[in-house]
Amino acid sequence: MGNKYLEWIGTGSGLNFTLGNTSFLIKGGERILLVDCGYTVPLELMKSGQLKDITDVILTHTHADHIGGIEGFAYMNYFAFKKREDQRPNLYIATEKFAQRLWNNSLKGGLEKIQDEENIPQNVTLDTYFKIHIGKQIDILGLPTATLFPASHVQGMENYGVSFDNGVWYSGDSLDLPKNNSKLIFQDCQFYETIADVHVSYNRLKQELSPDVKAKTYLVHLGGGWEQKNPKADGFAGFVMPKQRFDLESL
Repeated sequence: MGNKYLEWIGTGSGLNFTLGNTSFLIKGGERILLVDCGYTVPLELMKSGQLKDITDVILTHTHADHIGGIEGFAYMNYFAFKKREDQRPNLYIATEKFAQRLWNNSLKGGLEKIQDEENIPQNVTLDTYFKIHIGKQIDILGLPTATLFPASHVQGMENYGVSFDNGVWYSGDSLDLPKNNSKLIFQDCQFYETIADVHVSYNRLKQELSPDVKAKTYLVHLGGGWEQKNPKADGFAGFVMPKQRFDLESL
């Protein structure tokens, strides 16, 4: 394994507590990027001793299995690790509207009211805990450049996948098919089909992806029924499991 690699924290759907919330790290040099932080993620990072070392965070959308751990992550950095001012983790959000929705609808109730070390009540903002960066292109020293691209999920919800300029492509939660020109694909899927789907189905991926694309596609966000499938027999690269690592220097 090289010095730059991708490590999965959890690979389950929002209701798969065994595999945990789908989230991963990209490590390179002194920077560690966390992509999504669902409610199971901070505990897993604490268990592995990595929570304190996260320098950068990307969020794809505001469902709890992707942002439900941000409150605990913020408090640990602020109160336990004493990360203030320039030591705050970087938080990358695609648009100002997304940032406002994240704070007002998901985080404000838990994070707004705190007291300082002199017991003085404080009214704070998301910027108290993070260095906020708005935009869809993300340049982090020592890591591949990331681009947030719109992805179809729940109607009316701002939602993104993430592509990296080294050829790694992550669908995020999506109804869309992966891009053919990627080198390493991590694709969201579900194991049933209804008229109200918000994730692409395993069967659709199996039927519509070309053999060469399936061969480089790993499946994540695994919900009920994943144990009954044999992805390699169906032409995929396989299912991703928590703690699985991928070498980025060999791409």
